[in-house]
Amino acid sequence: KGYNRSLDMWSVGVIVYVSLSGTFPFNEDEDINEQIQNAAFMYPPNPWKEISSDAIDLINNLLQVKQRKRYTVDKSLSHIWLQDYQTWCDLRGLERATGHRWLTHESDDTRWSSFA
Repeated sequence: KGYNRSLDMWSVGVIVYVSLSGTFPFNEDEDINEQIQNAAFMYPPNPWKEISSDAIDLINNLLQVKQRKRYTVDKSLSHIWLQDYQTWCDLRGLERATGHRWLTHESDDTRWSSFA
């Protein structure tokens, strides 16, 4: 039905899924369009048993088929999984490893320093 920001947010859901699991949320042996339209995404025990339910909740809300139910940027950024101190530490670690700050902002440092 055309492009809009909601489609970008759906793509963010796929990116988060792939980033956490190393796999795509689709079964390659089945029709991907049908899986998308039915929201038939796979969460096999390996590696998903090690991934927080908060992360899975965010992914599920980003991969909503109905646009009006899909999380927006603001709703996503306020999600509990992105408000977690350990998540922030993990993101900073990734930034340090790459030598570039691209996932967090300096203004976050003060907020999270009280948790250290």
